Amino acid sequence: MVGISLLSRISGPFAVVILASVLVLMTSGVSEGSVTERRPNPRSCGEAAMCCQGQNNTCFVFGQRVDRSDDSSRCYCDSNCLIMGDCCMDYHHTCKSVDCQVGDWEEWTTCDNPCGYGTRKRTRDVTQYPDNGGSHCPVLKQRRACVGFEAEVCSQNLIGEQAEEKAEQARILPIEFGIYRTEKKYDPWKGILKNLYAKYFNEIFTRATYRGKYQITSTHHGCENSEWASILKANTSVCVECQPVAMNREIGMRCLGHGVYNAETAWKAVDVPHCHGTWIMTDGHQPETCNINVEDDNKRNFIFL
Repeated sequence: MVGISLLSRISGPFAVVILASVLVLMTSGVSEGSVTERRPNPRSCGEAAMCCQGQNNTCFVFGQRVDRSDDSSRCYCDSNCLIMGDCCMDYHHTCKSVDCQVGDWEEWTTCDNPCGYGTRKRTRDVTQYPDNGGSHCPVLKQRRACVGFEAEVCSQNLIGEQAEEKAEQARILPIEFGIYRTEKKYDPWKGILKNLYAKYFNEIFTRATYRGKYQITSTHHGCENSEWASILKANTSVCVECQPVAMNREIGMRCLGHGVYNAETAWKAVDVPHCHGTWIMTDGHQPETCNINVEDDNKRNFIFL
């Protein structure tokens, strides 16, 4: 029986539905006025003029299989027969596979970030979709990293950033306070040190410590009343570190008031009344620390708060 033989490919509740469909198709194939004219009792895909995509359990005829199996009297003309091994003898000739064909790559797009890290992409179109078990289409889209640099956009960004940085006031402490940020034996919640942890404690930072070198251009007399701030006199050169715990995410992972190269900006000594002034950055930001190993220079090394 056709229906019973068909069930070897499928199982479960769908078997009854498929069997009914096959019987209807067979009946309609021989009924008067049928639209599809087929050769009586076709025994090959060519005689049935039938080639189907994927797995189609109704796409079969009663003919010899390529594996010459005696278990079934039917062979299939769907592309899944290549996997099942139950194709009709003429399947490869009648239903020739067609591999996917694609066109040439388009040109890479411009960087999606006009000033900074971004991505570029390109695409290609399918000119021939796979048929009869042909190979699948290759990658149609590609992306790669890029660094955009449009002079006008970058210059405007730089002007905006520098204007903001020039208006900031740095808050500094002696570099010796920097060890309190990492050594557990010190209590970060006592006295002036609590300010170091108030906002950024326990956050994970990805930027390393960097430093800048400055020449003090003016200072207020209040600095003279502090042992550590008394070194902050006009024409004195100092080095200031921006350590990760002091970096502010909202302004671009940097320290507030870290200055602008060759420009005058403001500074303030933390916890020293009336100790403030201006300085000029003489050596731009570098990914390194201040030299705290030289005894004479220790008093001229500071950290941003």
